[in-house]
Amino acid sequence: MFNYLLLPEYQRAFVAVLLSGILLPEMGVLMVLERFTFAGAGIAHVAFAGVTLFLLIGINPLLGGVLFALLSSVLMWHLLEHKGVNLDAGMGIIFAFFMALAVIFMSLSRNYSGEAISYLFGSVLTVSWIDVVLLLVVFLLVQVVLVAFHRDIFLLMLNRELAEASGVNAKGINLLFLILLAIVITACMKAMGALLVLGMAVMPAVSALKLKGSFVHVIVMSGIVGAFASLLGFITSLLINTPPAATIIIITFCLFAIVMRLYKD
Repeated sequence: MFNYLLLPEYQRAFVAVLLSGILLPEMGVLMVLERFTFAGAGIAHVAFAGVTLFLLIGINPLLGGVLFALLSSVLMWHLLEHKGVNLDAGMGIIFAFFMALAVIFMSLSRNYSGEAISYLFGSVLTVSWIDVVLLLVVFLLVQVVLVAFHRDIFLLMLNRELAEASGVNAKGINLLFLILLAIVITACMKAMGALLVLGMAVMPAVSALKLKGSFVHVIVMSGIVGAFASLLGFITSLLINTPPAATIIIITFCLFAIVMRLYKD
């Protein structure tokens, strides 16, 4: 098995899996606390629509994913903060529209349907060094934002009225969070797949919340749980020759089930 890790494609996959395993759970904690879980699922599918469109017109599909994900984040924020539309309802509307577009784009780009499917289910062994560098940049960006705004984010998660009374720009923080979520999900799509990123975000986050502790402690623990599950799942997939992303999710679920069993309320 260790001979695999001497090959460049497996080295890239290893790094991509590790970074995704930390990034997604860190954002997952915020998603769970803010009840934005469905938003994360919706953004992933909207990003997939961007991927299919840019494959159709022959441009880097990841760029399309980022643009569409950012667009959906801004639209969700506008509906939530300025139109009074419930986030789940707003995401349901946006999700349905963009997934319909994705289906149309895939039907028009038959020659690229295989590559499109790789973004849907994940294809970590096709990750390039450019993808890895992008993940690393996004990883550093997320850590900077979490450190710089952890107080504001914590207050907002605790109580919006209290946060605003303390001088927190709640609308601005929500917009920042949704934009960051869009970037993270899109960056991790190639490794984990649009259908599986939500599981990688939520299960380690809920496990870390179950372990309890301070807000910062939960964020750190979610990253540790996610990294461990990702690497264990990736190694397991090499040993039994199964799809890496799916294997990672199964391992993550098993760890989640163990935590739920051991740490009862």
